[in-house]
Amino acid sequence: MALNEAQGPSSVDITPGALPAPDLAAAAAATAALKAATGKKPAQQRTPSPLRSAVVDRMQRAGRFVIRLTLAAAAITIAVDLGVQSGRALVRHGTPLSIMTYGPWVQWIHAGRRDADPYTRAHLIQSGVLRLASDSAGVFEASTDASGAYLHSSCDYVLEGPYAGDTWWSIAVFDAAGNMISNDAGRYAFTSDTAATNPDGSYIVTLGRDARPGNWLPTSGAGRIVIVFTLLDPATGLSEEARAERYKLLPEIRQEACS
Repeated sequence: MALNEAQGPSSVDITPGALPAPDLAAAAAATAALKAATGKKPAQQRTPSPLRSAVVDRMQRAGRFVIRLTLAAAAITIAVDLGVQSGRALVRHGTPLSIMTYGPWVQWIHAGRRDADPYTRAHLIQSGVLRLASDSAGVFEASTDASGAYLHSSCDYVLEGPYAGDTWWSIAVFDAAGNMISNDAGRYAFTSDTAATNPDGSYIVTLGRDARPGNWLPTSGAGRIVIVFTLLDPATGLSEEARAERYKLLPEIRQEACS
């Protein structure tokens, strides 16, 4: 660097050629060394392949289809299950159009008739009991006592009924499958002809596992039980009004001790 004596020692000559030329090769070598040391590579933009995009799109569509199919299958399964459960409940308990309820007693009003609805027919088939037609007899069944508790062979019950006049009646007990309950005493039912009655014509029938005097029906170890009470119409028949009054002859079901 040459000093200009006219301008003093602070002046610097920056004319072309006075400064050294930059070493570009050395700078490039230093940059490459730095990249190698850090392990970083210059970013490269990749253009998606059309084939790859098509494959990804199809896989996404297939995934959405599988999800929709799974949800539809689940909805159908739930609907079928609800339908089956609902049908079973209607067969077991009836509908307001097929039954009449009097306390714990239930009457299937179309039982044994040609115009019986499907639920009534299914109920009678399931019970395994051949019923008299409802236009010639009143058949009532109870699976609970007066308090609403299910009837069970582990409890003792008392059935107390009024005088029925000339109307023939019967009381029988079955297990939950509709079978008569096997017992050593050979007792399966009482009727107005076989039951011991009170002086006023009323009667008491007891249910329990252990033998006792009077009108006793054994329940053994049957578990859940069903009582069936039948009123037979007289040979002369009954008017619709008289049939509607048959429920007044139903016995009361009272639970006693349970073990």
